[in-house]
Amino acid sequence: MRGNVVWRGLLGFAPVLLWLLMHGAALAQSPADKLAALIKNSGYTSSKVGDNVWTVDFTGKQLPKFKVILSASSKDKDGVVVIFANPVEKSRLPATTNFMMVLLKANHDFDYVKIGIDSDGDVFVRADIPDGVDGGYFKSIVEQVAAATDQLYGRIKPLLKN
Repeated sequence: MRGNVVWRGLLGFAPVLLWLLMHGAALAQSPADKLAALIKNSGYTSSKVGDNVWTVDFTGKQLPKFKVILSASSKDKDGVVVIFANPVEKSRLPATTNFMMVLLKANHDFDYVKIGIDSDGDVFVRADIPDGVDGGYFKSIVEQVAAATDQLYGRIKPLLKN
């Protein structure tokens, strides 16, 4: 009788153990591996440009060709995917109050993305997401970054230096 109880207890634990084994492997993936899988499943054609960095080419209505950069890293014990584009390099930016106001207003107007000037002095459009998101959410954020990049360029183009 006692052996039967132990056996049933082990059988009851087997599904939990199987679940832990299957999901433990997924949890052990690095942020870069998770990003690579998201990109592969998204249908995007990408280029790997570094250990944790890929680019995807986009065309827009305002900005004919631009790259969206996808980068994976660890933050504390969680992974983060940074999706960004630099529509304009520092050399073309005017140092005017009007230009800064356009950037600030755009930062308020666009959902899901941040607009600003990065540490190199270039304009950026950026979104940071956890590396464990599903493919649909990932793709929608990549599309948001691409759309905002194109729209932002249209807003600032008249103010840029040649």
